[in-house]
Amino acid sequence: MPRIAVLPSELINQIAAGEVVERPASVVKELIENAIDAGATTIDIALENGGKKRIEVRDNGCGMSEEDARLAIERHATSKIRQFDDLSRVRSLGFRGEALPSIASVSRFTLTTFDSTSDHAVEIRCDPASDARTTRPAARDRGTTVLVEELFENVPARRKFLRSADAEFRTIVTIVSSYALPVPSRAFRLEHNGRIVLDLPPAASSRERVLQIVGSEADAHLAEIEGEFEAVRAGGFVTRGLRFGSRRNQFFFVNGRLVRDRVLTHAANRACDAFDFDGHPAIVLFLDIATEMVDVNVHPAKTEVRFRDSSAVHVVVEQAVKRALGGAEEGSALLQQPVRDAPLDSSFIPHPSSLFTPQRFDEPRAAAEFTPLFQRAAVVQPPLQSRSASLVEVEDERPTPLGDLKGRVIGQYRLSYILLDTPGGLRIVDQHVAHERVLYDRYSLRIGSGHPVAQQLLTPMLYECGAAECAVLESHLEELRHVGFEIERFSGNTFAVSALPPELVRHDLDAFLRKLIDASLEEKGSHVTHVRERICASLSCQAAIKVHRGLSGEEMARLVAELLESSNPYACPHGRPIIVDIKHVDIERHFHRK
Repeated sequence: MPRIAVLPSELINQIAAGEVVERPASVVKELIENAIDAGATTIDIALENGGKKRIEVRDNGCGMSEEDARLAIERHATSKIRQFDDLSRVRSLGFRGEALPSIASVSRFTLTTFDSTSDHAVEIRCDPASDARTTRPAARDRGTTVLVEELFENVPARRKFLRSADAEFRTIVTIVSSYALPVPSRAFRLEHNGRIVLDLPPAASSRERVLQIVGSEADAHLAEIEGEFEAVRAGGFVTRGLRFGSRRNQFFFVNGRLVRDRVLTHAANRACDAFDFDGHPAIVLFLDIATEMVDVNVHPAKTEVRFRDSSAVHVVVEQAVKRALGGAEEGSALLQQPVRDAPLDSSFIPHPSSLFTPQRFDEPRAAAEFTPLFQRAAVVQPPLQSRSASLVEVEDERPTPLGDLKGRVIGQYRLSYILLDTPGGLRIVDQHVAHERVLYDRYSLRIGSGHPVAQQLLTPMLYECGAAECAVLESHLEELRHVGFEIERFSGNTFAVSALPPELVRHDLDAFLRKLIDASLEEKGSHVTHVRERICASLSCQAAIKVHRGLSGEEMARLVAELLESSNPYACPHGRPIIVDIKHVDIERHFHRK
């Protein structure tokens, strides 16, 4: 058995770095926390290659003297605590004294700082290979600059586990946006590969800062969260009536610290689940609690906390969020008991015709618009090889020649599913996902050919989004142009769209871009091929014909023909099934004929 030995200091630092520094976003997080603790009012972050090649964080905080700067890169050296009892009273974001030495042990690290009391600034360089440190005078104004280059260069096993530059960049955008929320009076600016992608000037209020991050579309829907019980107080904002496809716009803070906590997440989501609406609201929750009632020294990265009385916290958060969502548009009136003795006002009785939309399933339609239920001739035929059939482009006014595909369209079920009579039984085709598969193949072909098809708009459409969404969308502009979009940054977080793919309706643009951003933030891979697949999938889903839409017999025939010519007629780009077959023998068995 090998002898026990004390590890060298450089190896100890690298092991500690594995707990604190997981990826470039971890470095940015730690350096932003230091800048906020130093009282900085302006924090600038510059990245190269998603932070894998270079990270620079510059602030105008209090700075450090040369003696403090030397100690700052020593393990467990901090100005935040002095004794054990201080851990139960800590209010600063950082206190462990591990961030800077951990970062310096796995990168080319340079610290430049000036506290305005010395004659000049000081610069300290750290070599991760030899652990050598060089100090020299430098020039800069009051504050601190930390430069991190070639992260994990000396730890190749860690470097190969980093995600792509685009994925790391998106994570950093989320981190910077999150830390800007509890400090609205401070300015943040993020630069990537020489281009400013995030610029957050000081905000006059927390509400204004939330709108900077979430987007101005939330202004009319933003409701204030208020709740208090003994030493626990919940505040913040939630969007009432505005939902998103994911929980990417949900942020939770405990005493100003960004955390991932199951108690807070469960309480907020349980409050939202009380209202039967699709999607997830944006939530910015600030929990103020007595420091002795929460333990922040749970995780090395300080992203988790432990409450002494988690049940009280859960109740306060759940009731505060539920109360904020209690507007009439969220259905709170449905939770109230009816007043039996109140007289019925006839002015509130709706007319019977207003209870139903004009489009009804039993609405009579022209006989020529649908394929007859029973017919002898097959109605499905693949498009001619010389041309491609389309639901939106009419290339020939003559009727489509019909042939035999071992199946015939016999009708449409609930204006959503196409029914085919096949030799083996009944085939049901979901018209939305079928068209989604056809469009996905069409967009993929356009990208591969390099000849996008675009429809010019008479007046450009403007799309405004939040700060984090803006950075993600800007990283996809080139790929969007490959599928027919003409889109460019207009001003601030607004984009101007002057051309669309012909299949996309104008009013579907916002929904498509939201789906694309949601998919991009949830997707870990970001290779150019994955980005193109993501765009094609989101675009085809939004542009495809919807359910509850009647189709003529020719439209159904064309759609089924194009589906059978697609790359995968059995599943849509998102993996949902397109075709369901019910065997004839199963149908007869249900009627006791077998």
